Amino acid sequence: MPKRPFIAAAALILAAPAVAHPGPASAGKAMSPVRASAPVDPMTLAKARQVATRLLPPGIYKKILGSMMGPIIDNMGDMVKSMPLKQLAEIGGLDEQQAAALDKVDVAEVMAIYDPHWQEREKLSVQAMMDAMADFFTTVEPGLREATAQAYARHFTAAELDDLNRFFATPSGTKFANRYMTIMTDPAVIDATKSMMPKMMQQMPQFVRAAQSAAAALPPPRKIEDLSPAEKAKLAKALGVDESKLQDPKTSL
Repeated sequence: MPKRPFIAAAALILAAPAVAHPGPASAGKAMSPVRASAPVDPMTLAKARQVATRLLPPGIYKKILGSMMGPIIDNMGDMVKSMPLKQLAEIGGLDEQQAAALDKVDVAEVMAIYDPHWQEREKLSVQAMMDAMADFFTTVEPGLREATAQAYARHFTAAELDDLNRFFATPSGTKFANRYMTIMTDPAVIDATKSMMPKMMQQMPQFVRAAQSAAAALPPPRKIEDLSPAEKAKLAKALGVDESKLQDPKTSL
């Protein structure tokens, strides 16, 4: 069955372009590395803060993750409903033989029996998650804005920051700054992202296998029974439990 974490993960993937929208500083050629500990000239930083405020105005993340996520959230159930259960099973970790047995199963038909309200349930759950994320980003926004100012102050000269601020003072610059973060929620971009998702989901089993094979050469994680008495005592103390309560963790892959 489709699980809520899967829907939420897909929503986050779709939300990512809006939250992590590349700015003019990262467009074109790659930015040269700058030491974060390098001192910043106070006057340059003041100019950079003006730029950061223009590009990351108060409330911007709540705006992006709030009502603008509606079209993406509405699409989530349809996307999962249209995916073969075999594919969802592979993503969930079943091997190809196990997943093949589910090839002809209709997800929508199964879910209609299992949970007639599943699509509404997922929509409400993801919307609530996005609302909570919006509240979280509102609390960390000032820090992100200051960090952005610090970054601009290190990557741009005072003269270049003056150029940017002069541009942002123009009608075109103001319009650009106002849409800098939200442009990725334009219907054209969202539609392109939607069309990308099924292709990415088809490749997800390969992504999982790649993650598994990357560490295949390493020894498997030890089990509780493999630990020495001293290691068991140390682990129990670190976890704050009695040694008798120690048990092997469940693996997700």
